[in-house]
Amino acid sequence: MKHLLVGSLSTLLFTAGAYVLSAPSIAQFANVRQHLNSLTTSRVVFARGESSTTIQNAENNIYILRAKAGQTLTLKVNSLGAHASVTLYGVNGKPLSPVFVGAGSEGKSFRLHLDNTGDYYIVGGSGSANHLYNFTIFIK
Repeated sequence: MKHLLVGSLSTLLFTAGAYVLSAPSIAQFANVRQHLNSLTTSRVVFARGESSTTIQNAENNIYILRAKAGQTLTLKVNSLGAHASVTLYGVNGKPLSPVFVGAGSEGKSFRLHLDNTGDYYIVGGSGSANHLYNFTIFIK
């Protein structure tokens, strides 16, 4: 009886802990290239003559942006749900920007002079509660 009670209590605590603690954000990869085949990807396309675009009502996704060396890329977080996050990764798949997480990151931006031509990755995670996020990308 004592073992049954201890086992039941352990299971309850484990389940409660898994529910209370949020899963790690998908926007915190050490190397995003390892995850390109396992997550939804979308190619970022600018309208003709435009140097910016806004991604709206996004969920878990990797956005791929082709850019040239010498350009300046700005990533501006417009809105994030409480558990949503956005991170910029370089052509080598390594993180370049801070991880913008939660509503406290709204209005923040990150600017980077690009040293390499190639695909840059913007990874957004909607968190455990599937919070949407919006961000704008500027290229000059």
